[in-house]
Amino acid sequence: MPARTQIARLSGKVWPAHVKPRRDELLSSWLVRLAASHSLKLHTFCALVWTRRKQIWNRDIDKCADAGLLDVLAEKTLTPPERAARTTLAAYEGYLYERHNPYGNTRWIMPVGVYHRTRRRYGLQFCPRCLAGDSDPYYRRAWRLAFVTFCERHRCPLFDRCPRCAAPINFHRIELGDRRKWVAESVTLCHACRYDLRETPVARVESPEDCRALQFQGTLTGAMRRGWIEVSGHGPIYSHLYFTILHQLMKICATGKRAAGLREAVARELEIEAPPSLTESCRDIERLDVGGRRELLDMAHYLLDEWPARFIRLCETYKVWSAALLRELDPAPFWYWRIVHDHLYRVSYTPSDEEVRSAVTHLKRRGVTLCKRSISRCLGTNDVFRKRKTGAALVTAFAPESARLRAHSENSMGKEY
Repeated sequence: MPARTQIARLSGKVWPAHVKPRRDELLSSWLVRLAASHSLKLHTFCALVWTRRKQIWNRDIDKCADAGLLDVLAEKTLTPPERAARTTLAAYEGYLYERHNPYGNTRWIMPVGVYHRTRRRYGLQFCPRCLAGDSDPYYRRAWRLAFVTFCERHRCPLFDRCPRCAAPINFHRIELGDRRKWVAESVTLCHACRYDLRETPVARVESPEDCRALQFQGTLTGAMRRGWIEVSGHGPIYSHLYFTILHQLMKICATGKRAAGLREAVARELEIEAPPSLTESCRDIERLDVGGRRELLDMAHYLLDEWPARFIRLCETYKVWSAALLRELDPAPFWYWRIVHDHLYRVSYTPSDEEVRSAVTHLKRRGVTLCKRSISRCLGTNDVFRKRKTGAALVTAFAPESARLRAHSENSMGKEY
C-alpha cells in the first residue's frame, strides 16, 4: 500500500504525536509524555480525550486503569493492546501475586496515597542515572514494587523522595497551577521545590551486604519474568507462590513479640541493625522506606537460603512455631506449609473440661471474681476459652447457677462475667 494512501486512511484516527510506551514504562508516565508531545497541559489533554466524567488523576491510575482507557490509548497511538496493558500494575497478576486489586491494597505494590490529585506517600521510586540517561525521561513500572530497592542496570540504590525537600514524587503536577506553562518542563523536576532529580548524588553498590541484596533482587526479577523459580528440596514452583512466602517472612521479621528472638538473631548473624517494627500507623511493609524494605528483604533471604535447614533451626531455637508462621496466610503454599507442619507445628495447651471446672470451684472458694483473665491465669494459659465454641456454653455446664458468668462469657478479657 502506498505511503500516502496509508496515511490518508489513518488521518483522524490516530493522534498527531502517537508516542509509544518505552521499555517497562508506567502508564502515568506514558500519559504525561503524550500530553507533552501535543503541547497540552496534562489535565487538559485527559479532559479532551476522556471528558471530565472519567476520573484519571484523583486515583492511582497505574493500578485501576480499565480496558476502555487502554483501548483508546492503543488505538490512538497505534500501540498493540497487549503492549498498552503492560504499562499497568495489573500486568503483574499471576507472576508477582495471584489476584490484582485495582481499588485496594495489593501485595508488593507500594501505595502512593492519592488525595485529590496529590500523592502523599512514597510509593514511587526513581534512579537518577536512568532519568539522566534517557533521551526522553520516563518512570519505570518496577519502581512501584516493594522488593525493588536497587537499579540493576546502574548498580545503585533507588530513591523514593526528593533529596532536597523530602516530598513524594509527583511528576504529573509539575505544570499544574501555572498558567504560563502549557506543558511540563521535565518529569525529572520535583513538583514542590523544582529540584532536578537527575542531579541526586548516587553511590555505586560496593559493600558485601548491598551486593548480596542486589544479586537477590536480580533473582527475584528473573523469577517474576519467567513465572517460576526453583526451591531447594522441592523443585520449581510458580513465582507468585514464592513471593507470597517472601512477603510473609518479611512481615514476621518486621513484627515484634511473636518472633522477636528470630528477628534479633537474623539481624545479628547478618551484622545489621534490626529494622523498625511495623506499627499501628504503618502495618504494611509496602509503606516502609527504601532502607527498611531492603533490610527486611535481606533478612527474609537469609531465612530462605539453604532451605529448609536454616529456617527450621532458627525457628526451633527461638520458639517461633506454626501459629506465627502461618498467621494471616490462608491458604499457605504447599512447599512452605509442609515444612512448617512437619517440623514446627506445636499444639498449644488447652485445659480439659474437668480442669476448668476445678479452677472455677477453686476461685469461688477463694472469693475471686470469675472472669476470663482469672480463670486463664489459674490454669496458666492466655485464654481458656480460645479453642471452645463459646465460653457461655462451657460455663453454663460448669456453673449453671452463675447468671453473670453465662451472660458475659463472650466479653473482652478482664471484664466481669
